[in-house]
Amino acid sequence: MEARDITDKCLDIWRDPYGFARGLKERGERPLAYFCSYAPEEIMHAAGFTPVRLMGATRNIASADAHLQAYCCAVARTDLDMALEGELDWLEGAVFVQTCDTMMRLSDIWRLNTSFPFHGDISLPVRMGEPVSLDYMREELASFRRSLEAYRGAPIAREDLERSIETYNRNRRLAGEVYRLRRERPEVLGGLEGTACVVAGLWMRKEEHNSLLEELLEGLDASDASDAAGGAGGDPLTPLFAAGSVCTTPDLFELARELRADIVDDDFCCGHRYIEGQVEPEGDDPLERIAERLSGRINCPAKHSAAEERTAYLAERVRACGAAGLVLFLQDFCEPWLFEVPFLKERLRDEGIPVLVLESDLQSFSRGQLRTRLQAFLETIRGV
Repeated sequence: MEARDITDKCLDIWRDPYGFARGLKERGERPLAYFCSYAPEEIMHAAGFTPVRLMGATRNIASADAHLQAYCCAVARTDLDMALEGELDWLEGAVFVQTCDTMMRLSDIWRLNTSFPFHGDISLPVRMGEPVSLDYMREELASFRRSLEAYRGAPIAREDLERSIETYNRNRRLAGEVYRLRRERPEVLGGLEGTACVVAGLWMRKEEHNSLLEELLEGLDASDASDAAGGAGGDPLTPLFAAGSVCTTPDLFELARELRADIVDDDFCCGHRYIEGQVEPEGDDPLERIAERLSGRINCPAKHSAAEERTAYLAERVRACGAAGLVLFLQDFCEPWLFEVPFLKERLRDEGIPVLVLESDLQSFSRGQLRTRLQAFLETIRGV
């Protein structure tokens, strides 16, 4: 495929991920859902499953309100609603990583009110990135491995786990190249197209995604720059950095493009934070190496870390990509992020970085309102 065909395909997947993922089961794969970038996908993959991420949908709630209050995270509520309405019947099960309060409660509600064959829970440390927590984390991963082995009725072979580690490391390297192109050559690959090509991998087997990314990168080397970037052309776009939890739809990136801006880098848990770091390719214990990679990334706000540490990290990333401002894009009622927003805004502005906070309500999504606020932010940056 041409590079433009690949980016178009990935954008279509991002716009309708569950319609695409439903086809996995029809092709003989065994889709297993997860909700968080801390999920140990390598173990799921080595057990013969295709990990797919659930991260909400723009929809009206039909059944979930009987189980989760309206002030709970919109991602959790819409995911639960799809499950209760039978729209996720193509899944073999779901894996829950205990992060925020809502996701911990969602695991119990899901287990008691759905009938998927497999249900997994992983309780990771609150204090990540510290040597004292690694032993505990490794044991949680071992317990999860045993639960998958019991369900499938066979052990997960060491060589299968090593192959999965290699596959996921390769995926992160290729996705890292996509991010590099976004930052360094936005005329070749825009933020909308680049993000779509990375995010699409959340709903397909990693071997397939690796082949797609390789084909994309090869095609971009030989393609016309303006065509590969979606025909942006004209004056340079205002570069922006975005951070937050998940981008369920490409709307934010599309709105930026409409307003002559480009999100050249991000810190989303479905984006750069998802691909950050590598599992050591060699070592005695693959589970310990997976734990080290998960623990070594920058913490998301659901895990303990000093807010100053995240501020410094975001400021460094913004400057490194040359962004003119930072957009904090949050889901309504995402408490871990919302607790940190006042401090982050103040400290980043002290660093001379303009900040805009946008919240998305998946039940009453208002694209027009987001566009108006983003337009005003860009006019302020540009001095219009």
